[in-house]
Amino acid sequence: MAPRTSSKAATLAAAAYFAIAALCIGYELSVRLFDRGNSEFAGMLSFALTLPSALAIALFAGLIFGVRVGDSDATFVVILGLAALANAGIIFAIGKAMRRG
Repeated sequence: MAPRTSSKAATLAAAAYFAIAALCIGYELSVRLFDRGNSEFAGMLSFALTLPSALAIALFAGLIFGVRVGDSDATFVVILGLAALANAGIIFAIGKAMRRG
């Protein structure tokens, strides 16, 4: 019965993290879209929330595709969204591994 419980807990933790990250990215995207004059720091909270995957994905996006997080609104959402998804996967894997012992 323990594996089912750990699977539910891991899924819940990963989903909660991903929902919070998605809300943060959405909020900062709205700042970028509707208040361009005051959006210098829009993206900092999302980037910090999606660390460490944000560093790796931003580095690879820059090296392979030549784009950065702040280049456009689309790259902002794609790069940080992929980082949030990768972190949710890491959280899920850690949650599943914790209960196996």
